[in-house]
Amino acid sequence: MATNPTVYRLSIALIVFVLLTFVLTFATYFMFKQRMDEQLKAEVAEKAVSEKQGELLEAQQDLEKFRQVVGEQEGTPAQTTEDNFNKLLADEFAGFNEDPKSYAKLVGWLRGQMRTKDESVQTAVGKAKDAEAAATKSSAEAAETEKTAAAEVQAAKQQQDDAKKAFDAQWAGHEAEQKKLLDGKETAEQKSKRLEMLISKIADGGQYLSSTRQKDFAAMKTADAEGKETPDPAGQLGVIYAELRDRAKAIEEQNKILAGLRVADRKLQEKVLASTPNDDRIDGLDGRILLVNETTRSVLVSCSSTRGIRPGMVLHVFPPDDSRPQLGDRKGTVEVTDIEGPSLVRASIRRDSIRTPIVTGDGVATSLWTAGVAPEVVIVGFVNLDNDGAADNKRLAEIVERAGARVAQSVSTMTAMVVDGGKPPPQSGEREVEAFAEEARRQRRSVEAAKQFGVKVVGIDALLDMLGLTRESVTATRLPRAVSTR
Repeated sequence: MATNPTVYRLSIALIVFVLLTFVLTFATYFMFKQRMDEQLKAEVAEKAVSEKQGELLEAQQDLEKFRQVVGEQEGTPAQTTEDNFNKLLADEFAGFNEDPKSYAKLVGWLRGQMRTKDESVQTAVGKAKDAEAAATKSSAEAAETEKTAAAEVQAAKQQQDDAKKAFDAQWAGHEAEQKKLLDGKETAEQKSKRLEMLISKIADGGQYLSSTRQKDFAAMKTADAEGKETPDPAGQLGVIYAELRDRAKAIEEQNKILAGLRVADRKLQEKVLASTPNDDRIDGLDGRILLVNETTRSVLVSCSSTRGIRPGMVLHVFPPDDSRPQLGDRKGTVEVTDIEGPSLVRASIRRDSIRTPIVTGDGVATSLWTAGVAPEVVIVGFVNLDNDGAADNKRLAEIVERAGARVAQSVSTMTAMVVDGGKPPPQSGEREVEAFAEEARRQRRSVEAAKQFGVKVVGIDALLDMLGLTRESVTATRLPRAVSTR
């Protein structure tokens, strides 16, 4: 049977409609259920929020009550309340050390402090009562003591009157004795003044002594009762007497010389006196010792100028208290090793003494050198250092040049000194004597020129001594070596 297409289409449409109706119904159901679930959840959440708000409100009310209890203003933050509480504890209750800190513990601590203070007050009241009783007892005892003291005062007054009479008698004798002592004191003071005047005059006499005697004069010391050194007038007077004796002797010798001359010319007499030998003194100090190093046995020397100084030059060391000391007063010798600046030199100690060591402040000097000038030395005569009969003039010139001097052939105003080697030894042959004839003439001319210019003339040994050497230490085959005395 043939199917009607229209009926077929309607059937299909109906089926589709029914299916869509079911789908729509289920979709509506699920959407409605989801909406109901969400609404239920919202109501539950709203209820929870309402409960929390109620709890928060109660907490805020409790917090406001707490603020009222602790005295804080309404709306004060909890942190501020806590900070104020801690500040209160720090400022007003420094002794409160409970941990953790709270108002309840603070109240308990205050209760304990009040109880302790109350006990202290009670104790103080008891002590005050005891003190009052003791004061009453002391008043009674003081009254009795005052009565006894009055009797003792009366007795003491009587004793005082008796003692005054005895004192008056003793005072009369004391005044008589005191007058006697004052008279003796005045006499002793007059003697003391005369003695002090004499001691002062003796002390003034030191300035008229020679430099050596001035040292002896200053060394005359004596110890007082406290062990302090003071000048010894008796010893100083002995030094002055010794100087006077020496001067009297010198005057006597000069008088003999003048008498032997048989002249009355005053100028000639003064010239003779001026030619009388004086002390062997150096012209002056050339520098000072700045530093002494005993470990390296070296010294640092300060000079006005190091110009002309060379390594190997020998400097003599003298005490610092004399600007023109005698050669015999030297304490030792040092040899220049390095030039460390325009006014500083380093030197090694070649000779010194344990008794009088080289110390800071000592003066240094050499006859071969003047500050800023290279010294000039003239060597004349027959120089024989090792007694072998041969002339050692060249060897001595090398030694002098090594010490920083310059060897010249003729004497001039720039010459520091003339070294006279003397004549050839007697055992020399005729050839040596003839060869020395020309040198002998030069020797005489140089010595005469030295006298005219006022230049010092020294021998070989004196020159070696200035260089800190000895004749035995100098040979023709080895370098000069100083002899140590330490």
